[in-house]
Amino acid sequence: MPPGHRRGDMDRRSLLRTAPLLALAGCVGRGGGGDSDDNGDDDGGDGDDQPRVTDRTFDDTGECSDPETATVDASTSSVRVDGCITGPNGCAVASLGSATVDGDELTVVVTTERDAPPDMACTEALVYRSYTATITLDGSVGSVRVVHDAAGGRKTVVDRSV
Repeated sequence: MPPGHRRGDMDRRSLLRTAPLLALAGCVGRGGGGDSDDNGDDDGGDGDDQPRVTDRTFDDTGECSDPETATVDASTSSVRVDGCITGPNGCAVASLGSATVDGDELTVVVTTERDAPPDMACTEALVYRSYTATITLDGSVGSVRVVHDAAGGRKTVVDRSV
């Protein structure tokens, strides 16, 4: 043993070298619990009944005059949402927050984001921004919910069967 080293130091170094491997040992295997199907979804089913979002497009289309409203047009494989959301200032533009499917319900969350450099001053007045979102699915949904996460808070503006 080299001078200045004690036997306990060597054991501690060995332990510290192997501890990360032991900690990861339980994380790399496939668990057997839960109702997971072959595609990894914990939905309790076979994974084929729930449509999935395959594509999404979103455009801020300018100013509008009827805030916190939206219309939905659904076909068998896509849903188009046209709406008007309130932005907190003159630099705000409409933005797609998310598009998710839970069961047979598509939820589209629309928000706003700043479309200006950080050093640019923005008007402090609320603005109304129109948008068009098209969500493409690999199946059809039974209902669509549109949520605006806007300057006045989070609000469901459409919740209807299609």
